[in-house]
Amino acid sequence: MMKIAYFSLEFPPRVFGGLGVYADSISREIASLGHKISVFTLGDGDLRRRQTRRGISIFRETALPMRDGWEPFLSARTHAWGEGVDFLHDLMSYNQLAAASLRERGPFDLCVAHDWLGLPGAMAAKRSEGMPLIYHVHSLEVGRETAPNRQIVDLEVKGGAIADGVITVSLAMREQLASLGIPKEKIEVCYHGVETDVFSPSKIKAKRIEELRERYSIGEEDEVILFVGRLEPVKGVIPLLEAMPEVLAEHPRAKLIVVGRGTLEDRVRAMAEPLGESVKVVSDFLDLDAKIHHYALADLCVFPSLYEPFGIVGVEAAAMERPAVVGASGVSGLREIVDDPSSERPTGVHVNPHEPGDIAWGIKLVLEDPERMREWGRNGRAKCLDLFNWPRAAKETLEIYERVVSSRR
Repeated sequence: MMKIAYFSLEFPPRVFGGLGVYADSISREIASLGHKISVFTLGDGDLRRRQTRRGISIFRETALPMRDGWEPFLSARTHAWGEGVDFLHDLMSYNQLAAASLRERGPFDLCVAHDWLGLPGAMAAKRSEGMPLIYHVHSLEVGRETAPNRQIVDLEVKGGAIADGVITVSLAMREQLASLGIPKEKIEVCYHGVETDVFSPSKIKAKRIEELRERYSIGEEDEVILFVGRLEPVKGVIPLLEAMPEVLAEHPRAKLIVVGRGTLEDRVRAMAEPLGESVKVVSDFLDLDAKIHHYALADLCVFPSLYEPFGIVGVEAAAMERPAVVGASGVSGLREIVDDPSSERPTGVHVNPHEPGDIAWGIKLVLEDPERMREWGRNGRAKCLDLFNWPRAAKETLEIYERVVSSRR
């Protein structure tokens, strides 16, 4: 049995994206195998500071207001963060408090930093406690931002150099990490999973589907296209909307449902307006049941991300037997999740997400043959059952942990 410490800024109920979903799912799976997981995460002053949940010990630290004391020491580069400086102060305060909490509750066999957000605390734990460190990279600043923050890039590279092992989420991300100078032999790939017994066609309730059809004014003959994701430039929602007039010219009964929030929401709504009833924009937060039934409502899903290290939505859609059109240029884990028509068992189509015409072509290709579309969906679920599941992810992750711990003995 190992005692493992996780540094993760997100952990239920504070989940904002794939990082929180991963930290929750992998910790539960590893704990179920008899290992002790302690998660050091960020609190908000209201959540319980100490909690045991599903066999996992959770320690939440509420950041202290440190700006007055630290601001005189900031460089011009840091002041360029603007309002983000407050986030930086809170982040460093959380990391310091979490590392101190870990010291009180140790010893641990291993600490794991989930993304750069937990790196400072984990690196401090490695230095002070002498324990091995794994840096789990879910994404990188050079891909997330059009104008990357050099300080974050430097921290990510330093984390890769100091860590005893690096785990990332796709072969594409392994190549990007290596391009930054992190030794390739140090980098292991372990795919995320999806709860295939939760994201399952067997969970569909006909009444819920009818309610959604009524809500979105969808008829039995309509072809439903679903986008789920943050409304940010990197997710490709703008080129998707630009593709819709070409799709509608050939498939006038197509209906696009856009689910998400973000900085582009006003622009997305403005672009959707001329398309009338053909596009619905939903900024509501979808709970698990609602998300499952939105996937079930769809005929196909479209995730034209410009940069996507993995793509949780890709495996969720596949588990629900929905084919997908995905962005496959640059760093794309979706390219590894979705098998294109040239493969033995296709599950969707790869497109250039920078080109609305290519996105339209991919959507029309899927829609042109309903029976083939359903077959591709079944292929996607079969792939999830085989490859993208949490028991496999936990087994492979533990093997990496054990190798790193053994190498330090």
